[in-house]
Amino acid sequence: MPKVLAQKASPASSATLGPLRATSYVDQVVEAILSRAVLGQFLPGRRINELALARELNVSRAPIREALRMLVALDVVENTPYQGMRLTALPPERIRHISQVRLELEKLSLREIREVKRRNLLRTELQNVLEDMKSAARKEDRLALAKLDAVFHETIMRASANPVLLKLWQMLRPQLIIIFGLSQYGAQGSERKKPFQKIVQEHRDLIEGLASASFDKLTAALEAHILEENVSVDFSSR
Repeated sequence: MPKVLAQKASPASSATLGPLRATSYVDQVVEAILSRAVLGQFLPGRRINELALARELNVSRAPIREALRMLVALDVVENTPYQGMRLTALPPERIRHISQVRLELEKLSLREIREVKRRNLLRTELQNVLEDMKSAARKEDRLALAKLDAVFHETIMRASANPVLLKLWQMLRPQLIIIFGLSQYGAQGSERKKPFQKIVQEHRDLIEGLASASFDKLTAALEAHILEENVSVDFSSR
């Protein structure tokens, strides 16, 4: 699976894509498609024009097609007969199902991080990510914040030292990033649903929860954070 959306984004990366560097074309196309989905430039259920994307990114159609095949395997893109490639629709029910599975995976990860020493190390790692999230929130860089949210939660998954658990979560990661990005906008795509500072505060609460002796309190904070994502907006019909 490609290492997508792992690096931090600058505010400029939210505005334009630009031509691609001659490194890993396929991974860069995957990155570009996911970034556009986060920003609402590719909407769920809408067709992805391979030729137009190839021209914009200044690559041949071969890496475009390979990237799309990889995203089909991750359920980010769907290939519909006679209709071509489309970003997978995200009706409220699908978002709810994804969120429920994600919640159980992250709860299981937290159960495996019981030792105080491991928790303290994890808190330090998460605090570093939180500082970057604060900066992205101040700049209102939604793309950077979506990526950092994924980095934050993947850090929790890695701390479990359970590679199977981590891999299952990573399969959901591209969809989680897209849902995070789109959930910040209202039904007409014009208003943020949740203030960026509130998102930062929720992650701060999770870090503080790791210091608590109460596992129930920690998982309750995690559940509120994940399931509070707005699922009342049907992104498949915009």
